[in-house]
Amino acid sequence: MKRIIILALVCMLTLLLGCQSKTFSLADGRYVLEQSEGEGIDVPYLIIREDNFTVIQAIAVSYQPSGTMVINGNEVVMETEFAGEPCKWTFKLIDNNKLKFIPAKSDIPYNGEIWEDGMVFVLAENEQVAQNDCP
Repeated sequence: MKRIIILALVCMLTLLLGCQSKTFSLADGRYVLEQSEGEGIDVPYLIIREDNFTVIQAIAVSYQPSGTMVINGNEVVMETEFAGEPCKWTFKLIDNNKLKFIPAKSDIPYNGEIWEDGMVFVLAENEQVAQNDCP
């Protein structure tokens, strides 16, 4: 009887530990829309380096929002002030180097119409961010 109880406890612990959510990683680089195709540059895209970010929302604009980034588990929050307004982009890491935009937790007063629920950004292939590409 004791063996059965111990075996049951071991099985339950194994199941519980296996159900914990995995924390994914986020490498430095340029993150583009997953569904982007062709050789053109689609906007928006993100440049991430260490705990800093830049959001490229329009190619023809010289100043792009940039600021600090905080990662808490699989939640990534990018905050700054742009054009006198506080801005916040919230993402969920759904895999290594794969961010899903969460509009309900974001606040984008400037150019917010380009941001759609569920947009997925992935690390662009074969691209590394140069030392001076991001603040």
